[in-house]
Amino acid sequence: MRSLRQTLLNGTRLPGAFLFLANPDVDEVMAQAGFPLLIVDREHAAADMQSALHELRAIRAMSDAFVMARARDGSAGAIKPLLDAGFDGIMVADVRSGTEARVIAEAARYAPLGRRGAQFTVSRAARFGADSSHAQKANVSILVAVMIESRAGLEAIPEIAAIEGIDMLFLGPLDLTSDYGSFGDLASPELAQALRDAETAIRASGKLLGGAALPGEHAQDLFARGHALVTFTSDVGLLRDAAARAVQSIQP
Repeated sequence: MRSLRQTLLNGTRLPGAFLFLANPDVDEVMAQAGFPLLIVDREHAAADMQSALHELRAIRAMSDAFVMARARDGSAGAIKPLLDAGFDGIMVADVRSGTEARVIAEAARYAPLGRRGAQFTVSRAARFGADSSHAQKANVSILVAVMIESRAGLEAIPEIAAIEGIDMLFLGPLDLTSDYGSFGDLASPELAQALRDAETAIRASGKLLGGAALPGEHAQDLFARGHALVTFTSDVGLLRDAAARAVQSIQP
C-alpha cells in the first residue's frame, strides 16, 4: 500500500506543486512533467467536489504522483468528501489553535482515532465497499496537514502539534506577511525570523514540517532546514511566467 504519510515519516522528502486552475487537462500535463506530489486546491479555486474527483482521476491516469487536496475549510463537511474520493492527504489553511486542529484530526481519522463518517462502503477510497480494511489502512496512510499562516498560529504551534492525528504543520509565508513585516513582502527580515522560529518549534515538536519556497529559494534549501514537503510552484505560476516570457520574446 502506497502511503504519503508513511513515505514522509520514513524520511523521503517530496517537492510539490499546487493546482489552482481546476482543469484536468492541465493536471495531466503537470503529472506527466514528473512532479512527485500535486495538491488540488479547493480553498481558492472556483470549482466543486465533482471537479476535484475528475482532477484526481486525471493525475492517477498519468502518473504515480501522490495527490493531496487543500480543503475549503476545516469542517468535516469539507474534509470527508475529499478523503472519500481517494486523495492521499488533506491540507487545511490558517489553523490558529489546538481546538481547530482537533476538529480537523477528528474529521480525517476513523474511530478510535477520530470521528470520520463510517459509511465508507459507499466511498471510492474504499472501492465502494470492496476494501473491508479501508478504515484501518486509512488511519495510518492518510497525511493530515494544517497550515500555519498567522501570528496566532505561530504562537499556538506547541498546542497544535500536540493534537494526535495531526501529522504536519505547513508554513504559509504569504499570509504570514499580514502579521510579520509588510503585507505581500516576502523579503521582510521580520518574516524570515518568524519562519525560522516556527521551523525550530515544529522540528522540536516531532511533527513533520512543510512549507512553501520563497522567491529565490530552492526546495533543497528548505529540505536542508528539515522540511519534509516543499511546494515551489503552481499551474498558475508556470503558465503565467511562460506566457509572459513568450510575449516578451516577440517584442520588437
